[in-house]
Amino acid sequence: MEWLIPIIICVLVGVILLVVEVFMPGFGIPGLSAAVLLMAGIVMTWYEYGARIGLAMAVAVLALMGIVISISLKSVRSGKLAKTDLMLDGTVNDGGKNEREQMQKMLGQQGKTLTALRPVGAAEFAGGKMNVQSDGEFIEKDAVVRVIRVSGKTVYVKKA
Repeated sequence: MEWLIPIIICVLVGVILLVVEVFMPGFGIPGLSAAVLLMAGIVMTWYEYGARIGLAMAVAVLALMGIVISISLKSVRSGKLAKTDLMLDGTVNDGGKNEREQMQKMLGQQGKTLTALRPVGAAEFAGGKMNVQSDGEFIEKDAVVRVIRVSGKTVYVKKA
C-alpha cells in the first residue's frame, strides 16, 4: 500500500508527458521521460503487488495511453485545443506569390546602405529595411544604391 501514491504519480505524469511529446516539437525529452515514468509505475506495481497485477497495470497503462492520445487528437481537430496558438489555423497561403510580386516591385528603387556591403549587408528603401547583396563589389555604409535584380528572396543592388 505504501507504493500506491508513487505508482499513481508515475503513471499520471507519464501520460501527461506523453501528450506533451505528441504536440511539442523537440528532442523527445518529454517522450523519454514519459516512457521511463510509465515503466517505473509498471515495475513498482509488479514488485509490490505481483506479476498478475503488474501485467494488468501494463495493459491498463496501454489502454490509458490510447484513450488520452485519442481524446487529445480529437481536441486538436475540433475542441479547445484547435483554437489555441499551438495549432495552425488551416489557412493556405499563395505559395509566396504576393511576396514575389512585392520583391519584383523593388526593381529600380533607390535606397541607402545601413551597413557596408561585403557583398551582403542591409539597406533602407521606401518599403523599409532589408538584407541586400551587391554583385561582388564592396559598397560602403550610407551609399545610395539601386535595385538591379531580384532572385528569389535575394535583392541585388549596385551603387547609384
